[in-house]
Parts: sequence; C-alpha cells; structure tokens
Amino acid sequence: MVGRLLEACARLNYPNYEVILVDDSTDGSMEVLEPWSHVDRFKIIHRDTRDGYKGGALTHALRAMDPRTEYVAIFDADAVPFPDVLNDLLYHFYSNGNEAPRPLPEIGAVQSYQWHVLNKSESWLTAAVRTEYAGSYMVERPYQQVLSSMKMIAGTAYMIRAGLLKELGWGRSLTEDWELTLRLYAKGYKVVYTPYAETPAECVATFGRLARQRMRWAEGHSYNVNKWFLTILRSPHLSLMEKAEFVYYGLYYLQSALFMLGSAAWLVSELVLHVRIPEWSALLGWSLLFSNLLSLPLMNLGGLLLEGSPRKDYTGVLGAVVLSFLLVPFQAWASLKGLFERHEGPWFRTPKTGRITDRVEHLQPKVSLKRWLRPQPSKPAPSNVLLSNAGRRRRAFRIVCIAAPILVLTILGIGAATAPTVLAANAFYLHDPLGSYIIDNNPSSNGTPAHFQMDTPGVTQAWATTVAYTGQTIPAGGYTFTYWVSGEGNASVMAALTFGYSATSSCAVIVPIAAWTATLVNGAGSSTSTSMPVVILPANSYLCWQITVVSVSKGGLDLRYDGNNQETSITTPSIVVPEHAMPLFGLALLLPLAARWLIRRPKRLAAVRMR
Repeated sequence: MVGRLLEACARLNYPNYEVILVDDSTDGSMEVLEPWSHVDRFKIIHRDTRDGYKGGALTHALRAMDPRTEYVAIFDADAVPFPDVLNDLLYHFYSNGNEAPRPLPEIGAVQSYQWHVLNKSESWLTAAVRTEYAGSYMVERPYQQVLSSMKMIAGTAYMIRAGLLKELGWGRSLTEDWELTLRLYAKGYKVVYTPYAETPAECVATFGRLARQRMRWAEGHSYNVNKWFLTILRSPHLSLMEKAEFVYYGLYYLQSALFMLGSAAWLVSELVLHVRIPEWSALLGWSLLFSNLLSLPLMNLGGLLLEGSPRKDYTGVLGAVVLSFLLVPFQAWASLKGLFERHEGPWFRTPKTGRITDRVEHLQPKVSLKRWLRPQPSKPAPSNVLLSNAGRRRRAFRIVCIAAPILVLTILGIGAATAPTVLAANAFYLHDPLGSYIIDNNPSSNGTPAHFQMDTPGVTQAWATTVAYTGQTIPAGGYTFTYWVSGEGNASVMAALTFGYSATSSCAVIVPIAAWTATLVNGAGSSTSTSMPVVILPANSYLCWQITVVSVSKGGLDLRYDGNNQETSITTPSIVVPEHAMPLFGLALLLPLAARWLIRRPKRLAAVRMR
C-alpha cells in the first residue's frame, strides 16, 4: 500500500509541495520505501520506536518539515489521493465570492471524506463498512457543517495550518485527531467539512480488525471527552451549538448500547409487562422505536444516493445495520473504559489487505448539497437591514432544530414529574395514621403496627386513597392480598375482600373491581389472590380496599398492618397512565411557524441623522 500512496502523492498537481513519510513498521516496508528516498521532494524517515504511536510519528514529520510550509495535509497508508486534492482542500481556507479570495484566519483545518471504496466489493463486511462511511460523511457531517456545530478531524484526508501545528504540536492520544480537534476549538479555531476533496481508501476486511479499530477509537474518544469536558464547556470561543454538539459527542460510542437497551426496555414493558412510562403513549413509543430502527439504514441510504453510487452498493445497507449491532458490546466496553481510566491503553495498528476491487473516480458534486455546505454570498442588503433574508432563514432553521426537541422533552418531563404517586406502583399498603384509614404506595410508616380485630361476623373496615383519579386503566390480571395476622392456634376467619372505587374518600358506596371470599389463616405473611378483567376508572374515583368478616373460628384473628415488619397490602395489575398531557405535543408543531414569524419580522436599525 505504501508504494501505491507515494505514487499518488507524486502525481499531485499542486506546484510547490513536499512529501514526508514516517515509517515505524517492522514488516519490510523500508525496502519498498528506499527508492523513494532519492526522489526530489520526498523525505523518507524511519524510526526504530513506536513511542507516541501515530502522534509520535507525526511529530517526527513536523521536525523534518520545510520551515516555509503554510499548510499540511495528512494521509494514512491505505489512502490514494486524487491529483487535485490539495487545491480542493486549500479552497476552504479562503473566501471565494465574487471578489478576490481572501484568507479566513478562523479556519484551522479542513476535513474531507475518507472515501472507503477501493475494496468495497471484497466481502459483505467491506460493503457494509463502505455504506456506513457514506451515511456519516454524506449526511451527518454535512448537516453539522450546515448547523455550524463542532466538526471532528478524522485522522486522514484533512489539511491543517502549519503554524498551528508548530504551536500545538501533535498529541499522543489513541485518537490524536479528536484530541487535535478539541485543542483547535479551545483556542478559537474552527474545522470546515467538505465531501468534495474526497480521498479513496480501503475498508477493514475482517471483523476482528474492525472491532479492535473501533475499540481504539471509542477508548481514545471517551478519554479525551473526560479530559477536555470542562475546558470546552467553559471556553468563550465556542458557540452554544458547538458546545451542544460536544456534549452529544460525549456519548458518541455509547449511543448504540443505549439504543439497544432502550428498545429492549420498551418491547418488554409494552409486550410483556403491559405498562409504560407516565405520559408516554403507545403511539409515541412505537413511533420512536421504529424511527430509531430505520434511522441508520435511511441515513446510509441517503449517503449512497448523494454520492450517486452504483446500484450494487445498496446491498451494503443491510450489512451496515447488522454490523452496527455486532460492534455494540466492543464499542460500549471500550468507551466506558476510556471514560474512567487514568491512562489510555496501547495502540493497535489496523492492517489492510492492499486489495483494490473497484475503480473509482471523483464524486459528482450535488449542486444543492454544495450550496448548503458553502452558500454563495448574498446580494448586499440595504444598510438599514440587520440580517439578510438568507441569514434569517438559516438562523430560524437552527433555532427550530434546537428548540423543538427541547420543548418535547420538557413536556414529557413535566408530565411524568407531576403524575400522581399511585401511578408509579401497583402495591397499595394499609395505613392508619391518627384514625384515618388510607392506602397508598408507601410501605409502613409506624414502628408499632395498627390492628383490625376480626373476631365478630359482620365487622367491616375500608381503606381509601387520599386523592381521586380519572381515566386510569387497570388491565386484566391478578389481585393479591398479602396479610399479617395473629391469633390462637388454628384460628381462621372467612372474609369478603373487595377492591374497587368510590366517588368519596369515605368509600361509603364501593363499586367492586375485584371481589372474592377467602379464608384467612393464622400465620405471618400469608396471601390470597384472584384474577379479574380490565377496568377503566371513571372521573374522580377514590380507590378502596374493604374487608368484611363473614365467619370466625377459634376466636378469630387480629389483622396487623402499618408496622415496619408487618406490611399488609393489596397488589393490583400494573396501572397504565392516561396521556392527558399528550395534546401539548401540538405546541412542538407550532414552534417552526412561531420561529418563522419571529425571524421574518422586520428588524431595522434606527436611522441616526448626523448634524
């Protein structure tokens, strides 16, 4: 591969450049590199140690660099850059409007597309990896560029100012590119992304190598997030959007694990337990589940469409989905490891096969995508207009993208936080504080248990909730009464047990939901149960539990409850919360219209007449 790379570098059509190659391998690469050491403009450096890994090798290159160098482009060994790549990268360091180009000093680096297509037809794995990159580099990263959020340097196929390298030097992290990204942003510089200085490269060809590569990325990424977290969030040089993107990046490699856990939790709660989070409707839950399942293949498909890829490449979409699930445990473990470790682990090189299965040519630029990534300068606006129409539209677009999900999550959070306690559990404990007979979801509150003497037929007692509920659904299932009693020998009580609801907290008239007759026997922690169909509570319903003694044997029993070790309770099927706050989601639909109206309001500067 290294000879292939140097041949590509020799064909670069920029008039004034040099090539520096640093080799620390032990596989005989220097035999291939030896002839190139005598070629004009090529510097071949071999080091006998791998100290500092890739960052250490690049430090050697920096020392050997011509002092007149203004820009540095980085390519990994498996890359085959096109001849015009240097011009295509340099273009983004300058303003290219109708006037003469002028430098953009705030641009620290320009990242392009690591176009892994050279061996995409080698196997299903390489086809999947190629598709995965298409989604990231043609959809995700262009979107970050449009939103002016944080963009990562990706290790290869990028260009950076030489002066910044001399000032900052190369890091020694497992992910020296991510570390360099954070150092640039902390100093106030920006990274620009363009897919149209693309550099063909190879895909990893075996799963073991791919898993080890992604584990290195995940570990180094999380390590640097932990290391730079407060520095980035406190930096005055980053915008709110860039800081929000950095926080998102913090869990970048844990996303897939969180997605799998969340999806599994929803399926179990909906299909097995038949219960859901307060204020979380079935429609919303299933919509999120399927949108999450489809988001990755749709993003990858969108990337292939934007590339104008041949039809055979689309078979890799399914493979990319399978691959993402297979990599979850490896990336999750390495990400957690990097987040909490004091020092990063060792660097493992990712070997490539060197095979080329497909002939590649330049991507055909999409006019619409190019216009989004680098909008043409708008016509000069009148002096009394604060923002151009294009500027207002872009600002409105960013506001909507940030505000809409925040609004939705806020509504969900408020709804869940204000849901009555009874909805969070289905075990109702009997209490008797100061003579008030109540049931709630809290275990015993008194050190000394309360008593209900069951020694006379016809004696009855009812306990009620302190708040009324409306519209809750109690699904079909079992009702279990777990009781603590004391008595003599084989004493027992036949009792009529009723769980129901009433229009008043006194439970004077109870509408039964579950009613059965059971023989309560002497002993600690016994139980009796029954099963009933689904019930929907009407408006303003107090839940009630009532015990009526039918007959007694050998003196009857003493029901004990509300004690620390004698928690008599009635357990119902899981109660489902009514989505009474769900209509508020309509506000999220109105947000774009409101933002558009606010942004389109004429914002004019006050005209000041000089006298």
